[in-house]
Amino acid sequence: MMTENFSQYSVFILAAGVGNRLRPLTDSIPKPMVPFGGKPLLEHTITLLRDQGFRNFVMNVHHLPEKITDYFGNGQKFGVNITYSDESKELLETAGAIRKAASHLSDTFVLLYGDHMHAFDFRDVLRFHNAANALGTMVLKTSDLPQNGDIAEIDPATKRIIKWYARPHRVAEFSNGLYLNTGFSVFSKKIADHIPEGRPVKLDAEVIPGLVAEGAPLYGFPTAEEILDINTPEKYEIAKQWHLARRK
Repeated sequence: MMTENFSQYSVFILAAGVGNRLRPLTDSIPKPMVPFGGKPLLEHTITLLRDQGFRNFVMNVHHLPEKITDYFGNGQKFGVNITYSDESKELLETAGAIRKAASHLSDTFVLLYGDHMHAFDFRDVLRFHNAANALGTMVLKTSDLPQNGDIAEIDPATKRIIKWYARPHRVAEFSNGLYLNTGFSVFSKKIADHIPEGRPVKLDAEVIPGLVAEGAPLYGFPTAEEILDINTPEKYEIAKQWHLARRK
């Protein structure tokens, strides 16, 4: 039996956020570089995915980019390859970032935010995505308040996304088939063909709603795994405690 090769897939980590709500901590470091147990959050993310078999990483940078590029370099000392997509002049939002970095991405790639603490395993999502011949597969959860993000409604049998509720929406509670988008995804690089060039473009508010309305093959992948953002000091503390408890 052949061993699966996940090194063929690139991982795009969104690391360009300014982190205004985490000031003054983010006055001196980018949000994805905040410390967890003596190491930057990004290092935990990269080593986690490296240990899952991924080797090629792309990161977009904007706020204090040298703090990231000086620390990680080309990735060699972490056993991976890292390429950077420079957004220092202008933040392009998630979809715009994908379009700009497309030449560095594999035909199927993993997308995740660099400001989340988690222990999520992307290999099962890739297997599901490939089996479904999907344009995109979004990781979904119910372990948060619905109003905190965009909501996907999926067909319970096929997991295909049949409706998308972009923020602000009126979904106040989860019911059968309704899930919160985590921001973690697997995409075909063909997604870039649906993204306008030369301007900031939001993936969740502009691109995904249009594709769902067109009936594009987008799927949901529900998970019960913790995926914790660190957008506020309170959430950062919760994530630190979760990380500490997990290490113990």
